[in-house]
Amino acid sequence: MMRFASYPVVIALALCSSALQAEDAAGTTEAKTEKSIVTGRLGVGPLLLPTYSGSADYRVWPVPLADLEFGDYAYLYYWEAGLYVFATKDRDLGIAIVATPRIGYDSSDGDRLTGMMTRKSSLELGLSVDYRLGAGGVSLGYLYDVTGASSGGVIRLAGLHRFEVTQSLGVDLLLEAEWLSSKVANYYFGVTASEATATRPTFHPGSGSDFTVGLHFNYDFGTRSTILFGYEGQLLGGPISDSPIVVTRLNNLLYVGYGWRF
Repeated sequence: MMRFASYPVVIALALCSSALQAEDAAGTTEAKTEKSIVTGRLGVGPLLLPTYSGSADYRVWPVPLADLEFGDYAYLYYWEAGLYVFATKDRDLGIAIVATPRIGYDSSDGDRLTGMMTRKSSLELGLSVDYRLGAGGVSLGYLYDVTGASSGGVIRLAGLHRFEVTQSLGVDLLLEAEWLSSKVANYYFGVTASEATATRPTFHPGSGSDFTVGLHFNYDFGTRSTILFGYEGQLLGGPISDSPIVVTRLNNLLYVGYGWRF
């Protein structure tokens, strides 16, 4: 099954429902016994992340942690949900509808934001072409802000590879590059004339880019228990890294949680 990173709950429930219907229509009791319709891991735990992209300050959120597949039809992988609308017979090539969140901020989230207008969080929805390569794969997608916060788009290229270190310990290596359209970059990293101060000049970056490296671990024990933990480091590229609201180019994300295996 192909799946790619960063779990909107409504989408996840819809995907699960679709998968269950497909199973009922397709299989016998023996087939259901051989392969569960839902496989993977689901947990909950604290997530440490910057107060906004480019901030040196951090906050902690309790979040669900998911690495789930719904048959061959859908997936929920941490910060992304996907539903396949096309796949080749051998499942090496597929096209999926994908959704992922982008976190906003307000003027209280950092000293450099004082007096600025709120930037709303958004849900980005689009299409992704996925190609499986052994224990991983590559993905190229275009996503658009359907919530109307920035009303802009993002092009994303990602690679994922699974390593089984031991029978209990596994790790996913994620590499990702994003190109942000001028609407997205200006909305989240720009400074308008009304927001400019003596120490925060007007800034309009146009389009921009960022690059992410992630390691997502699982340690399985007992009958169904698992520990989920991981790290993602995102490096802001030019010209958004030159924004006067950016304190550091490197955004670090850490999480740990307890979960269950399906």
